[in-house]
Amino acid sequence: MFISFEGIEGSGKSTQIELLKDFLNQKGLNPVVIREPGGTQIGEKVRDIFLTKTNEYFDPLTEVLLLYSSRKQLDTNVIKPALRAGKIVIADRFADATIAYQAYGKGVSKDFIAQLHSDLEISRPDLTFFIDISPELSKARISDRESDRMESESTEFFSKVRSGYQACAKSSDRVITIEGADSIENIFLEIKKALAKKINV
Repeated sequence: MFISFEGIEGSGKSTQIELLKDFLNQKGLNPVVIREPGGTQIGEKVRDIFLTKTNEYFDPLTEVLLLYSSRKQLDTNVIKPALRAGKIVIADRFADATIAYQAYGKGVSKDFIAQLHSDLEISRPDLTFFIDISPELSKARISDRESDRMESESTEFFSKVRSGYQACAKSSDRVITIEGADSIENIFLEIKKALAKKINV
């Protein structure tokens, strides 16, 4: 089973992924946890390029191509082998993030991204948790850490990204929206309830 977590910066994805990993480990399921971009030696180098602040114009199409070069490498070397072995894969972001950030946030064609994903024959999540918070809460939560290139974007940009995620959630039964302003415990309870409907945990 392939599970992805989505949400704007500060939504609490990483916390919930860690809780889910520990929970599944206790069940003896030993999930494979990955992040995007990254997750492989090549992918981590792409991540460094992608998130480094620069004065040079960073074309949104360049962002998409970088993301998909990392994603293809990750899918080939980690995701597909793990799924073939019957493992649960948990991803901190996946293709929905590209739709939300680069299509809704920066105006890249959704059809182009969808076609690229299809042509590259990349895996698709079976279940996605979209942890939804407001851009204002996002900015408040990440205000005490040094921001990377994406975290430095405006509140207006993150409003567009949030709309993108909400559109993804409305268009697919695979995506479960969770109120990210709720407590960590309540959010994890919702995740466990949703997962129990898919697999025996």
